Amino acid sequence: MKRRDFLKNTIGASAMLGLGAGMSPRWLNAQTAPGFQRTLVNCMLLGGADLRYLFVPEPGTAYADKFWEARSDIYLSTAQNQAKYGTYADVWADLYQPTVDANGTTFGIHKAAGWLKQQFDLGNVAIISNVLGSDNRRHDQSQLIVNAGDVNASQYVYDRDGWGGRLTHAINNANAVSVTRDISVFCNGTDPQNRNAKVVHAKDTRNFGLSNGNDNPTSSRSALARALKGYYAAKRLQVAGKPQNWPYHKFLQHEESLRRFGDIFNARLADVSPLQPDALRALYTAGLGTPPLNSTKFGLQCASLYDSFLGADLFQMRVASMEYSGWDTHNQEQTRFETNVSDIFGAGGGLDTLSQELAPLGTNDNTVYLFTTDFGRQLRANGDYGTDHGRGNYMILVGPGVNGGVYGEMFPASEITGPAGQTRFDQRGADIEGRTSFEQVLTRVCDWVEPGTGAQVLPDANLSMIEAGVDLDTLFPV
Repeated sequence: MKRRDFLKNTIGASAMLGLGAGMSPRWLNAQTAPGFQRTLVNCMLLGGADLRYLFVPEPGTAYADKFWEARSDIYLSTAQNQAKYGTYADVWADLYQPTVDANGTTFGIHKAAGWLKQQFDLGNVAIISNVLGSDNRRHDQSQLIVNAGDVNASQYVYDRDGWGGRLTHAINNANAVSVTRDISVFCNGTDPQNRNAKVVHAKDTRNFGLSNGNDNPTSSRSALARALKGYYAAKRLQVAGKPQNWPYHKFLQHEESLRRFGDIFNARLADVSPLQPDALRALYTAGLGTPPLNSTKFGLQCASLYDSFLGADLFQMRVASMEYSGWDTHNQEQTRFETNVSDIFGAGGGLDTLSQELAPLGTNDNTVYLFTTDFGRQLRANGDYGTDHGRGNYMILVGPGVNGGVYGEMFPASEITGPAGQTRFDQRGADIEGRTSFEQVLTRVCDWVEPGTGAQVLPDANLSMIEAGVDLDTLFPV
């Protein structure tokens, strides 16, 4: 956010809150927020998630027979599993929940993704099949392509805009909120002099802004915070008469803006939610009744996103950025994948807990979660109980505003047709065939967030490929 906008928003928010008079907006006391705008939450699955492990074919079909022949090794990494899983039907019964799409096709969703299954049954999940983003298999370049929303992204060039950042500029009066440790290229804006001009970094919202030294008055850290606050206040008075181009002006102005903005946001939290709900804190903190997530980093992201919604108007949040690493499953895929999936999509997991806590605020109906990843994995298992880098994959959209269902051929017949030993499943290194460009999905998501922005954010999307018979214009209600 530019300094002048930062100051303007800070002053405006201060007046709205009436902090000086000790007043609280009515909605804060009522625990319901006015007019939440549509918000995109982009969650990057870092490492290349094998979503053919999350969604599987029904036993008893020609596709399932080939699937099991090529991928059974993934499920047989232990002697216990080898004894338990003699057939694919055994795996299906033990690990997957039968699910039926609108066309009457049955497929399986992994039981570790109980919340995702529930949302699909409610019509809140869109699964777009055979999506191609990056056409190479390198993590760094593929992540850059996906976050930039640009198949032609130059390798190793990270000082560039991302599609989330371009979306906030297209909306104009909007920011991207990053709850991740580091700000992703996805959030980067179009200003080459300041890529984070429209980014709020909210990686730990309960330690946001600058400390005033009031948390523990007797500690040396609090004493230092109070000393610094007094020092900078006095310094501003001391240099008030200096020329406007004096180099320390900008530093002191930024310190004041950050402190005031942090104070306003912290006042909002103190008024609405002095403590994060126990269910959210338990995602990243031990000793609160339930074990924390396997990734406490993702748990903290969920809690910080909750707080960001409490201050969505202050943050001007229309786009948010999350991530979950650890999807590079070359070996022991079953254990690693199931651990990750349960954290994100599991019943009682991160997003299940977050959505339940957000429900009283009324934000869920205007929030869509989009899941992207570096690339897919190869069709065949690799012999180390895992899968290697591939290309095509699925994209997943979750939210009440989505027209749920499966878009595209979920298990393409072309993967199992051809002479014995020559089908795609038989070939080492074969991928899911890319039929729909990820740009086709992203442009519809942008238009859902703010109508008319898709063409600005992804100007060449209409020239990219889309699977025959697939109508992505129906992803969201008109």
